[in-house]
Amino acid sequence: MSERKYADGYRKLRPADEPRRIAYEVLYEVCAQGAFANIMLPKALRRVRREGNFSDRDAAFTSELVHGTLRAIGRLDWVIARHVNRPLVDLDPRVLVLVRMGAHQLLDMRVPDHAAVSATVDVAREHLTDGPVRFVNAVLRSITRESSDEREAAMAAIADEDEALGVRYSHPTWMVRAFREALAAHGYSTDELEDVLAADNEVPTVTLVARPGLMSIDELADEAEDILDTRVALGAISPRAVLLESGDPARLPSIRDGRSGAQDEGSQLAALIAAHAPLDGGADERWLDLCAGPGGKAAMLAGLAQERGARVTANEVHPHRARLIERTTRLYDSIEVVSGDGRSFGGGRSAWPLASFDRVVVDAPCSGMGSLRRRPESRWNRTPADVEELTKLQAELLDRAVALTRPGGVLTYITCSPHAAETRDQVARLLEGGDVDLCDTVALADECAPFPLGVPDAAGRLSGVAGRTLQLWDHRFGTDLMFVACLRRR
Repeated sequence: MSERKYADGYRKLRPADEPRRIAYEVLYEVCAQGAFANIMLPKALRRVRREGNFSDRDAAFTSELVHGTLRAIGRLDWVIARHVNRPLVDLDPRVLVLVRMGAHQLLDMRVPDHAAVSATVDVAREHLTDGPVRFVNAVLRSITRESSDEREAAMAAIADEDEALGVRYSHPTWMVRAFREALAAHGYSTDELEDVLAADNEVPTVTLVARPGLMSIDELADEAEDILDTRVALGAISPRAVLLESGDPARLPSIRDGRSGAQDEGSQLAALIAAHAPLDGGADERWLDLCAGPGGKAAMLAGLAQERGARVTANEVHPHRARLIERTTRLYDSIEVVSGDGRSFGGGRSAWPLASFDRVVVDAPCSGMGSLRRRPESRWNRTPADVEELTKLQAELLDRAVALTRPGGVLTYITCSPHAAETRDQVARLLEGGDVDLCDTVALADECAPFPLGVPDAAGRLSGVAGRTLQLWDHRFGTDLMFVACLRRR
């Protein structure tokens, strides 16, 4: 085994343990190269399991190290900055990733301090020269010498309340303010803000969907119990949901053949509402999913449409995502998948004239503030400027969707964000145009869900408007923060 010279003399180069090595590799790709953790981590775990003896316990530790570090970056960086005499942006990205990974073990995991430091330094030695290795070691040891009371006192001294909450719950300050404004905009108390932020840092429950016409929830629950040897529960928000206590759903035959899929209950409910909203006369045969990728809601719509003799056109601007929709919906004959820009979809001499669809769904690109627990790195990749750009795109998609909806037909607008500009403001703008009326989306949700949601009466209301919008919250409903608004064209 090779040797290196350190300040304390010669010591053998101890190989890094595999879970931390894999966690570092994934974190570096995500933090420094812009990769997606939900793609990189499963890929890495599959590889190491093929190559050697990598246990379920190793995989669980690796997953917590990756996701936990990503969730906590804001708070970790605040702590690290107290022990570094230069701006963190000036650090080698490899060093910063290693220090974050080590700090997460010290502050948030049940790892003894000496093990967290030494095992992280072992990883550092495989990627860095002696100087940076010593730096990683020194910063982590300095963090161990600061008491939790000292950190709490320093955090309490932050003057700006939203900035302090951002540090404590590891969110950018602008997002904390946006969540505060969103609670008020949707008719909830801003006293719930800390609950909203804390829920973003909880590990989400794996939720499956039994696709209509292909599988019952009882069949899916039995399959999951038998094959994954885990406890399951039926959904309280969607009647087609099965929740898993543990286990890899990719092992289920129904996942592999397309009869079921992984889909949040809020996403399932949004598609059910879109199919359930009553039309004002006319046929119910032509449905359009204008922004259909990656295909979870499109599959739900296809199953419901097939039961009624209707047909879904699923449009996706990116061809590779359109292929994903085709794969997800391959068992249904009731859907056609096309690829085009939703802002100019249909019209003219195309096969999709304006005002020809009975139901139109716009699941618009958004900031993703409603799925931060599933994609923790996204909170650090978005800016207020992104929201401004996205709201313009959403408005253009909605305007086209209104034009494609026939009189008496229903347009359902969905986003995975509670941001006021992406939700309530977009609906208010459409209502001002005079072409649509707002349905009582909360009442529709209660009709679709297994049990009434218990949405406060004041929630989802717009001044002078009879209908209501629906905003789901993780801390209240256990779902992603889906927003749904059903609008009927005059």
